[in-house]
Amino acid sequence: MSRVVLVDKPVGPTSFDMVRRARRGVRERVGHAGTLDPFASGLLLVLMGQATRISNLLMALPKEYDLTVQFGAVSTTADPTGAITPTGGCTTAAEVVVALDDFRGRIKQRVPLTSAVKVDGEPLYKKAHRGEFAETPEREVMVYDLSMIDFDVEAQTARLLALTGSGTYARVLAESIGRATGAGGYASALRRTRVGPFCVDKASSPEDLSPERYSEGGLGVLSLEEALQFLPRHEVSAEEACLAANGNQLRGGPEGRFCVYGPDGLLGIYEQKDDTAKPLVVFPRTA
Repeated sequence: MSRVVLVDKPVGPTSFDMVRRARRGVRERVGHAGTLDPFASGLLLVLMGQATRISNLLMALPKEYDLTVQFGAVSTTADPTGAITPTGGCTTAAEVVVALDDFRGRIKQRVPLTSAVKVDGEPLYKKAHRGEFAETPEREVMVYDLSMIDFDVEAQTARLLALTGSGTYARVLAESIGRATGAGGYASALRRTRVGPFCVDKASSPEDLSPERYSEGGLGVLSLEEALQFLPRHEVSAEEACLAANGNQLRGGPEGRFCVYGPDGLLGIYEQKDDTAKPLVVFPRTA
């Protein structure tokens, strides 16, 4: 049984807590595509069976966030879980709108110390838990769009809608925007509303996760073929299907990434460059 299960993660549990819950009674391998911090809620893609093999593909999709920035204070973790220190500063809606202009397109972010990124072979969050400091790497990330939904001048909070590329830290974005206004800020709330074509409105609640639900399908439960419908579909002959099933290169097909289907169904995901399509993932005939 290969499934992509859309789960609406609540505030509190970790992403692995959701995987652990989804794994109950399931023999297949279970994972997820893209971590959500415990303080965050929203869409988590839980993967089962052969779907675990498309994790990197799904993690590379754009993500949409409903982000609340609290101005006038900073956090050691850039979110509500850290030590909060008031700055005494304040800002206005107009100043926030101006600041947002500097955070669209390709920007650089420094990886937070509380992330799972490894430095010297060890996840940074382990160093943070020991109270150690480490120079974290700086990365270039993509912010496709960033707009303000609402601003509360009294509470000094702004709700933002952010569409970001893979590897973007929303809490670091909030911290940077706070710094740009001069008031300081951190991410006081975060909700992931979309991953590529998948929306949180179509997600299951954690209480609905069960083997019976995965078998029956329904809201938030997608087969591997359904989950991959955002990619072009390329049909091949029985002869070409034998080649694809063994991971051979193919001729033809659309540019970029696409799904290859033979007479018996989904065979794999290929990527075409220079008139030659090479396999990214090949699925067993039973997928």
